Amino acid sequence: MLPGAARDTNRPRLQRAPEVQKFRRFRSSQVSNRIERDSPGNDVERDHSPSGSGFAGAGSVDMRLLTHNLLSSHVRGVGPRGFPLRLQATEVRINPVEFNPDFIVRMIPKVEWAALLEAADHLHLIQVPKEPIQGYEHNEEFLRKMHHVLLEVEVLEGTLQCPESGRVFPISRGIPNMLLSDEETET
Repeated sequence: MLPGAARDTNRPRLQRAPEVQKFRRFRSSQVSNRIERDSPGNDVERDHSPSGSGFAGAGSVDMRLLTHNLLSSHVRGVGPRGFPLRLQATEVRINPVEFNPDFIVRMIPKVEWAALLEAADHLHLIQVPKEPIQGYEHNEEFLRKMHHVLLEVEVLEGTLQCPESGRVFPISRGIPNMLLSDEETET
């Protein structure tokens, strides 16, 4: 960002994780994309941020766009109209994950493409193709793009909103809270 330039408050904060699996996430009132790398004397495995989860790194359960693509609202009376949930992200992290082309090939047919495009558009991900390409099973460039979008983009903070009922489900520390009250589930 240029000095003196105004920050676009409609865009989610984006953080890039280093290539190593140990990293620390920072949150502050200022814009910060700073992530410390593992070095002598740094306790990088522990997240000391005031709202942090305590540990960040291998084994974290942050919500990926693949997860978002599989979730729907189960509020009483909504049925299939509870999909796709509208994603509003306030904090996003890019976390490198080992490339597994076989997994991506198996997931592509299961992805609801319109929902993925909507979520990717909200997160300003320009590398998402408008539809799967023919012969994607053998196109490594396409598979790597989809691997990045589906598995490496993690939503840490934000909300999911049911398109039919308007019910908002919070995302906190990368975990979407989809629990419903008794009134929302009674028949």
